[in-house]
Amino acid sequence: MDETMQELEYKYVTGNAVTDVIINDKCRRAEKAGIRFDADFRYGGEIPVFDMGIILNNLLDNAIEACEKLETDKGFIRLSLKRKKQFLILYVENSFDGAAPIRKGSSLPVTTKQSIMPDIVTDHGIGLENVRDMAERYFGGVNIKVKGGAFHVTVMLQQGVKENK
Repeated sequence: MDETMQELEYKYVTGNAVTDVIINDKCRRAEKAGIRFDADFRYGGEIPVFDMGIILNNLLDNAIEACEKLETDKGFIRLSLKRKKQFLILYVENSFDGAAPIRKGSSLPVTTKQSIMPDIVTDHGIGLENVRDMAERYFGGVNIKVKGGAFHVTVMLQQGVKENK
């Protein structure tokens, strides 16, 4: 019962039940793998929570997987959400092994995930594309930088507007 109660207690309270679950689940997964996790994230529902969930899940899964390739206790993830006028700016910074080759004809890195069925097309490597597509729906964008052994992803979303597709 104690373990169940601990799982229900949230380290991060974001202001939304869905983002609470996502961020706390990723935090538990990271910390279980020896990865330091820090979040400064207050969500006011400016963007539909389903769309925000797609962005958070993809970015945090990528960050955790990158950190898992490092020695134990060398990984870190920092997540933050800021508001500037009509924009939401989401930052994810994580340590990684330094390998982030850019896909030809794209501004996004090549996936390093291995398929368990190499002859069958899988969804590996579409996470950052999903994030970019979601940002573009909100007339925003994604910026990726590698600096000082850390991978930085910035996602900008414009509040109050959604492109109809």
